[in-house]
Amino acid sequence: MAWQLHYTSAAEGPSGRAGFQIVAESPGLTADLSSQVTPYLTYRPPPDTPTAPSPERIRAMPVALSYGPVGDRFALVRCVYLGQDYSGRYGNFLGHALLMADGDLVGLRPIEFWQAPLWADAPARPGSELPELADLMPGAALDPESLGQWLRSSGPAAYQRLSILLELVRRGLVQEYGRLILVSADCEEIVRWIAVISYSLPWEAVTRLSFVTYSGDPAATAQLIVGTTPDVWIPSDVDATVVVLAEEPQPIETGRFSETVRELWRAMDFDGIDELAAFEAADPDAAAALVALCLTGASLSAEEQEAVAELVEGGVPDWVWPFLGNRADLLGYRLAAAVAANGPAEAAGPCAARCVQLALRDSGLGPPRVRLPEAYHQNATASAQAELGAVDRLDRLIGVLRVADAAELELPVAQVEHTMATLVGPRLTGVPEQLERAPVGWREPLLAGLIAGLEQAPPGVRARLLTADLCRWLAGRELRAAPATALAVIAWQVAGGLDRVEATVRMLALDLRLAERDAALKTVWEDEPKAAELRRLIEAVGERLQDYHTLNSLPARLFVRAGMKSGETVEIAERIRATGVPGFPADDAEAVLLATGLSRVRTPGHAAGEVERLTALTGHADPRLLTLARAWAAEKLTEQDPPFRMALLRQLTRAAREWLIDCWLVARASRDEQAALLEIAIRLRGAGVVDAALEEWAHSVAGSRSPFGPVDSRFKKDPELSEGLRDLMKPRRRRLLRREDT
Repeated sequence: MAWQLHYTSAAEGPSGRAGFQIVAESPGLTADLSSQVTPYLTYRPPPDTPTAPSPERIRAMPVALSYGPVGDRFALVRCVYLGQDYSGRYGNFLGHALLMADGDLVGLRPIEFWQAPLWADAPARPGSELPELADLMPGAALDPESLGQWLRSSGPAAYQRLSILLELVRRGLVQEYGRLILVSADCEEIVRWIAVISYSLPWEAVTRLSFVTYSGDPAATAQLIVGTTPDVWIPSDVDATVVVLAEEPQPIETGRFSETVRELWRAMDFDGIDELAAFEAADPDAAAALVALCLTGASLSAEEQEAVAELVEGGVPDWVWPFLGNRADLLGYRLAAAVAANGPAEAAGPCAARCVQLALRDSGLGPPRVRLPEAYHQNATASAQAELGAVDRLDRLIGVLRVADAAELELPVAQVEHTMATLVGPRLTGVPEQLERAPVGWREPLLAGLIAGLEQAPPGVRARLLTADLCRWLAGRELRAAPATALAVIAWQVAGGLDRVEATVRMLALDLRLAERDAALKTVWEDEPKAAELRRLIEAVGERLQDYHTLNSLPARLFVRAGMKSGETVEIAERIRATGVPGFPADDAEAVLLATGLSRVRTPGHAAGEVERLTALTGHADPRLLTLARAWAAEKLTEQDPPFRMALLRQLTRAAREWLIDCWLVARASRDEQAALLEIAIRLRGAGVVDAALEEWAHSVAGSRSPFGPVDSRFKKDPELSEGLRDLMKPRRRRLLRREDT
């Protein structure tokens, strides 16, 4: 039901006052709603209108039919010039307004009410009631066929102008900003253009297409399309696009909607226009793109495909589905996925296959989320195998497998393994991240291929790829067939807490060159070994301890760190001797046992034998350990009296004697030890045994003032020592011989 009202200048209206006012209206029309329609109730004659126009001129005045929102309703208003009012003054007009609810215009376009029979040409009697209109009968002047003939008769420029006007109106509707002012001396021409535009748009868009066919003040008019005459002044800074219909069209960049509709009008294809208008799209360009795709197989841009996908997701007419199914090969992933998810089987099936095909080519698209019908599996599987054969990057391989998994395609496991193996090389990166992306069911073949590739790769490539994250993937797998890879994984496991002895046993079980294993063992045993580890290691590997530099140096490292005092040092040395481990570990253990055993010798002869054995280890035992062992042995021998030590020295070879004396001399000797060394030097000289270093030291000590004091009274009581001391205290007339001269 539509309410009516008449607005004009009257001598006395319903309120008793004179002037412009609402003189008649439908019952139920509120004052608030009446006030909201007031902006539409205006009419200013064209500027060239005479002050007192003739009746003929009045009848030729442009009619202002306007349409737009009023509160929660719509207003359709017709304003016509009447001439004089009750006082004889010119400028009176009749504004006849219809206020309609949403349902009153279903199926009708507001411009169709141009010349409708319901419009009044004279105002109703003031105070009278106007009926509510249940059936709104449009006019007959603006049917699509006659408009199509008008366009055709107007020539090519008319179609060019049509696409321009449609684009401008589309922008205004979509962006909700920007108006269009049409300038023509012929009001009917403006009306026809508004009608063509209205028939071209979806009905929902038409309800938002506000217009006025004529305004004497277009700059102040709020409608989207405003008609006016050439003599009306339009300011240069008006916020609107001004189109003078008498001039040649000025080209602008047009979109899919305007171009499609232009061609439909050119072909007088009113069914096509109706089909396009049936789409309730926020942007008519999307609907036009869909129609063009369906009917002509037009190629759509990425932006258009995205817009059409949103349109499909919101619901489209049934007639488009078969076309979309047949045009599946023209669809991008986003649009194909929308059709597959929302369309019937005839469209969903081909579009699901299209999604699979596109996702196989572009790993960035991800696996399709729509089910692939069984009928398309064979072709999709063939495509997947072809893509698998062309893979040159890991992300592409994972992409193919993700698609195959989502589409339930069966691929040869051996081909996947081979492809993965061939990808291992200098360009391969991000393996752990890609494995995370891989379908769970395909991870085993991928890992098998990866391991095979790593084993064949150059050492530098393998080392670069076997990061901590990748080793985490490989840990726990059977890797004996890939020993080089296994070596790196075991080393990583040690960093994560794997027992070093267990890691060593695993490494020794791998079929690798000794140098490769030793390099890995060096990493494993970088931190100092513990006695408990060495006990287990000796038991686990036995004689093989000698085969690897890293392993055979472990006992010496422990011995040096723990020292000769440690019970663990002696215990490990005895264990090595007991198990018969040969080579360097045996020599190092022997050095420890000889040095620590000297504290238990009872005769100089026994001691001489042990010292000689310790001397024989030169060049065999670890140098640091040997130095430590000799120092310990020398210190223990200082516990013996000078006659014992002199007897020992006399029985030693020169090499053994020299290192033993050196150890005594470099130690920080007490007064007692200095006296003992001086006695040894004197008695050795008397026995005809001269050590240059000891002689030099003895002369230095004896020549010092009161070196010993009363403590060494034994030198005075023993004639040999007394005489020897006096000789040492005499000034030296020549340089002492060097050791190498003696």
